[in-house]
Amino acid sequence: MTYVARPISRLADLRSGDWTLKRYSIRHGAAPFDPARFDGGRALALGAIPISAKDQGRCGAGFIIEHQGNSVDYLVLGWWDRENELPLRVYVRDSGAPWRSARGGESVCVWDLQVIWAERQAYVGTVMNAAIRDGVSAYLRHDTLSLVTDAPETTSARVT
Repeated sequence: MTYVARPISRLADLRSGDWTLKRYSIRHGAAPFDPARFDGGRALALGAIPISAKDQGRCGAGFIIEHQGNSVDYLVLGWWDRENELPLRVYVRDSGAPWRSARGGESVCVWDLQVIWAERQAYVGTVMNAAIRDGVSAYLRHDTLSLVTDAPETTSARVT
């Protein structure tokens, strides 16, 4: 398999109770992103997030990645917990099938990891930065996509 960069976009934040989740799309191929494909996955994800958003080291912030794949769609949920931890949940929808929790070896992929890494950098630079007064607000406003880049020389790296 040859690596090819995929378009990554920031979507409108998703709010649920006291939670604010930054939302991203990743898409394979030339087809436009279809947010309706992820309605069932979002419902599953929101059912998995802790009810209490701001409790015991939880800041009420996280992110969702809606990855429109080639033949399978993935939704990745991550939220900041216990001050410095990132619980992740992955949901999968095979073409035409209902959404379900990931199983077996199903997990995040190299494109999802671009967003997860950028979110880690944003969290460390804002919420965990003692010099920033309201780190959570700064985190939610952070231009995370500026951290999600593929250098031209790496966009077609050969995977062995």
